[in-house]
Amino acid sequence: MAAISSLGSASGIDGEAIIKQLLTVESAPKTKVQTENSTLSTNLSTWGRIQSAFASVRDTANALNKDDFWKATTAKSADDTAVSVTSSTSSTAGNYSVAVQSLAQSQYIASKAYSAKTDVVGEGTLTIELGTFTDNPSAPPAATFAAKAAASAVNISIGPGDNTLEKIRDKINAANAGVTASLITDASGARLVVRGSSSGEENGFRISVADADGGNGDGTGLSALAYDPSADITSMNRSQKAANAKATINGIEVNSNTNTLKDVVDGLTITLKKVTDTATESKPIELTVDQDLTAIRTGIDAFAKAYNDAIGLIRTQTMYDAESKTGGPLQGDSTAVGLLNQLRSMAGTGTTASTMYSRLSDIGLQMGKEGTFTTNGTKLDKALKDNLDEVRKFFSTSNDADPNAAGMGQRFYKMANQIAGSDGSIAARQDGIKSTIKRNEKKIDDIDNRLTLVEARLRAQYTALDNNMTKLNSLSAYVAQQLSVLTNS
Repeated sequence: MAAISSLGSASGIDGEAIIKQLLTVESAPKTKVQTENSTLSTNLSTWGRIQSAFASVRDTANALNKDDFWKATTAKSADDTAVSVTSSTSSTAGNYSVAVQSLAQSQYIASKAYSAKTDVVGEGTLTIELGTFTDNPSAPPAATFAAKAAASAVNISIGPGDNTLEKIRDKINAANAGVTASLITDASGARLVVRGSSSGEENGFRISVADADGGNGDGTGLSALAYDPSADITSMNRSQKAANAKATINGIEVNSNTNTLKDVVDGLTITLKKVTDTATESKPIELTVDQDLTAIRTGIDAFAKAYNDAIGLIRTQTMYDAESKTGGPLQGDSTAVGLLNQLRSMAGTGTTASTMYSRLSDIGLQMGKEGTFTTNGTKLDKALKDNLDEVRKFFSTSNDADPNAAGMGQRFYKMANQIAGSDGSIAARQDGIKSTIKRNEKKIDDIDNRLTLVEARLRAQYTALDNNMTKLNSLSAYVAQQLSVLTNS
């Protein structure tokens, strides 16, 4: 018997087409469930966006509840090239006059000139020690030295393999002794320059030498790098002494080992950049610290925008467009409509937290017919300028015992936090959708399994039909042949 090339080749019935049509009918429930899951996935994504919108309302409202938010300040200098200033939430509004007598600086010393950086200097031990020099012009030694309490002397051994100018530079830099060495080459040759890593009087330094040639202060060999005025040894030349910054702020003397003055005035960081007060001329720099109303206004605007975005998003997702005859993915969803009403209701409530302002409209946040805010900038700016403390109370006052006495920022934060939280209504709605999607996926798997069985059964039936029709066709042909023989005989 010849193999059947396709269903219906023997019977003349298009079995493949019939099976396909039957399977299409059988798979209709699957298509319906798939369509439902597609809609549910869209809804789940929409709820994620709404949850994010409420999280933004929560975060911007909570920002208005922070003490530091209402203490924001801004500072400016009359001359940033001489004295610059930044403020913080601990700064107090006011004016400050700064006169700079001297800047903090690091100590610099330089060696004599060598013909090249590869020249051999000598061997022995360098000892570097941080501390404060006090000049002594009346009698030797030239200065006294007081070691820095928090620092220890550092010994650096110089042997045959590292006795050149450049190798000694590298050894000093690797020793972490509170100084930095470099080479400067000019027309006279190469010099070793050593500077203090930090500015300030207490960060001066001396270099004493135990020279392998026995002459610890004769200026030859390794002792050519010695600098210790307290022992009258100055083989290296000091080009700049370590010094503190000296200034007056509102007439009060300030002394600092750096040019950055932190919290000398509460909350201010003042950076001294150049001398303004000399023996011949004095030009004090005026610093002004004010409440940063711009930053506060920006925070209130951010809250209003987050609220408007949440309102706009929910309205779009729940509305019906009569022109296009289409509805949003959450049209008729009672949870979404309820959240929209909660937002609008909260925005329209009053508070007794402030004696001057009771509603958002009182400070310039006017609610329109769609429930969104329109900001009256002039009104809001005036409230911030004239009655900042009352605006602060209006938003940030906390009162768990009496919700009506709680500030609007507190109330919006609690509402949005509850809605957007893991136990809130949005999370519950998302969990319900996810469960339905999961159940539908199980239905789809069951339908696929059933379709596999149905297809196998149908193919078996049509294959059997084809086989039977093949046999019948063969028998028919045989009978016809025999009849023909009988008729002709």
